[in-house]
Amino acid sequence: MKRKDCEALFTLAGIEVLKIKPLPDGYGYNPDDSGYFEKPPRCVWWFVKTFSGWIEIGWRKRVIQINWEDTPIRKIITEDDVTKSDTNVHAWNMEDALKYLKTLRSEMPR
Repeated sequence: MKRKDCEALFTLAGIEVLKIKPLPDGYGYNPDDSGYFEKPPRCVWWFVKTFSGWIEIGWRKRVIQINWEDTPIRKIITEDDVTKSDTNVHAWNMEDALKYLKTLRSEMPR
């Protein structure tokens, strides 16, 4: 996921980004490989600081993993048939990632 795509997801979800930093791809992909950014899911992961804490987001093979264990939020945010817990969820595409981030935003303190 490119930085601009990550920032756009958070902006559209209504989550203010206080800071963003890249994370190494947790699944062994090398960003120095030719075409890394043009061939999803071989994309950088991001650690995004919000007013509720850090949220980790990135492609994990065929899904986008969203992890908010650094925030105080402990809630399953979807009933969709996806891998999920009270601190993370897998989205099959960018649209679902946006939907889950919007739901996560609704759980953040105002």
